[in-house]
Amino acid sequence: MPATGFFNPDCSPRRRILIAGGHQHIRGGLEIFITRASACLGITSHCFTETPGAGLASLWRYIGALQSFRRALPAYDIVWLQYGSAFDLAYLVMAKLFGKSVAVTPHLGGGWRSMRHGAVRTVCNRLLMLADAVFTLYQTQPLSLGFPARLGRRCRVMGTFLPRELLEGDTPSHLPSGSLKLVHVARLSAAKGSFAFLEVCEALRRRGVAFEATMIGPGDDAVRDALTADIARRGLAVTLLGALPPAEFIAVLRRQDVLVNLSLQDAYPLTVIEALLCGVAPVASSLPGTKELAADAPAISLVAGQDAEAAAARILSIDWAAVPSGAEALRRKFDWTVLARRTNDAFTELTSNPPQTACSPSTKAIAP
Repeated sequence: MPATGFFNPDCSPRRRILIAGGHQHIRGGLEIFITRASACLGITSHCFTETPGAGLASLWRYIGALQSFRRALPAYDIVWLQYGSAFDLAYLVMAKLFGKSVAVTPHLGGGWRSMRHGAVRTVCNRLLMLADAVFTLYQTQPLSLGFPARLGRRCRVMGTFLPRELLEGDTPSHLPSGSLKLVHVARLSAAKGSFAFLEVCEALRRRGVAFEATMIGPGDDAVRDALTADIARRGLAVTLLGALPPAEFIAVLRRQDVLVNLSLQDAYPLTVIEALLCGVAPVASSLPGTKELAADAPAISLVAGQDAEAAAARILSIDWAAVPSGAEALRRKFDWTVLARRTNDAFTELTSNPPQTACSPSTKAIAP
């Protein structure tokens, strides 16, 4: 693998950084984060971690990824692990056994399966104590994930990475004309709010609101079939676009009026931020991360859970004049120069105090 191009102001040779995380055959939020972080920071070394699913093929991909990671480790000083599944923590253990400095960024929400199961959550949190640092995406993420106090003290907020093109220029004033254009962006599922989106469409129709609805994102065949059947049963005009290339996605998003994101999993959804930067008013489920975003940008409307009637009411009361100022607040917060400086400082701290010996993940060592 090529060496990292990460900016190194102190000229220290101990700055070889390996990003680990994501799936080779999926382009979801985690994979997009890795791509943008790599571009922003100049880190060119990356290993996919994969996640074993129900099929044997996915298990072999996971085992193969672990082997590739083990072979790569001697060439690097720091591992930046993107934690999207309990299975990813095996990479943390392996890196510490090789004596590497490890920073972990959690890409989980409190609604994820591993977070809902108390025993699994406890084991995961104890393993996380092996990390030298935990880089959170937002301020309240440790609370959302139920981190114990000792683990919370290892956390520092790094933020998230947005498309460079959305961070440049201004967000124009936007007022809907004609039919209201609604969009839902997600890996299609019930937990991500895909079926709730259809309920919102029906609630607006009952109120006599003319709208056009679009759903963007990949989904299993069974989920897409169920959504298609639900659309037909409700008699709605909804277009399913599937996943789109980044440039095409931004172009389509800019033509929308309202993003409806009633996800119970995505505590800090990138699509909410991206929509606002495109001049689209977001309506999202009230979770710790979305509350934090709404505090910075009140143009983001929040509803409890997947309450379709409440979401419809919020859509009809959107303050369109607040959208540009909210977008500007988030544009300043997620500026790539700011994020690069912050992350660079954090990696400098890790290399200033590298692990002296390999760490054994004993129960005694990681007890809270």
